[in-house]
Amino acid sequence: MIQITDSMLGAFASASLYSKEGKGFEATVIAKFFMPFTSAVWLVTEAERQEDGDWIFFGYCHILEWEWGYFTLSEIAELELHGITAEVDCELPEGLTVGDCLKSLFVGEKFMVC
Repeated sequence: MIQITDSMLGAFASASLYSKEGKGFEATVIAKFFMPFTSAVWLVTEAERQEDGDWIFFGYCHILEWEWGYFTLSEIAELELHGITAEVDCELPEGLTVGDCLKSLFVGEKFMVC
């Protein structure tokens, strides 16, 4: 189960949908979700709470390939692969951009799982 902390809620509140439009790889990452032992990563740059209590996010994601898109917290939380579920990167430093995160994910030409 993914636990959303108070600090994450504060970050989500300060980065509403469309607030970083046009910033691309310079957009600040407010949360990072990942599936251990896989290449699945979600770099959240914008967030908005839905009427049903779920969160809709916008960010840069990798499942089979990198792409910008919308996704929800419930979609991430429902994923399971042989008992592996998504987690929050609790050690994500504040102020990192999407570009900064991508640099830390790659070593040489090899994709590194965080």
